[in-house]
Amino acid sequence: MKSGRLVLSALVLGIGCIAMATPSQDRVDAIWSYAKDRIDRQTDVWFDDGDFPATIALLKVSSVLNPHDYEILTNLGWMQENIEQWDDAVKTYERYQADNPNDPDRSLPIATYYYMKKQYAKVPPLLEPSITGKGKPHANTYRMLGSSYEKLGKLKDAERVFTKYISIAPQDGQAKNNLARVERKLKGDNR
Repeated sequence: MKSGRLVLSALVLGIGCIAMATPSQDRVDAIWSYAKDRIDRQTDVWFDDGDFPATIALLKVSSVLNPHDYEILTNLGWMQENIEQWDDAVKTYERYQADNPNDPDRSLPIATYYYMKKQYAKVPPLLEPSITGKGKPHANTYRMLGSSYEKLGKLKDAERVFTKYISIAPQDGQAKNNLARVERKLKGDNR
């Protein structure tokens, strides 16, 4: 924990120095880059040591400093899930979703959480706007949305989502298999 206090102390000192001086933007960017690198390295050390509470604490600091960083927020949520802080993980994912309205993948972390918990009914309201809005969402958005509809018995919706995804990624063999399975189910063949 001592090295963690040193990291946070250095960060506070760096912020104080920035506030007292008026350095160039390049210098400020360099300071933040070094601070982020140091935080990332310390997070890795604590994770490797199995000190998950310290890892989470530092990821929380990092997430406040970088609220638009998908990797930091999803790492934080994943770590919270690892130690069964389910409510905290949900709040982390929801905060990312709320703070990043222009990210087409803003709902993917919280939707993934519910999908993995087999709460399929919560997935479509989260992901449907991603495939109809601006931007190009991650392929897993289509996969998870289509699969959720299929598991909910909404086969026409599953067919629509898989068809739309295949029009974007025609080489995706698994998507073609998923669509073929849904089409068989629509015809009454549940193989």
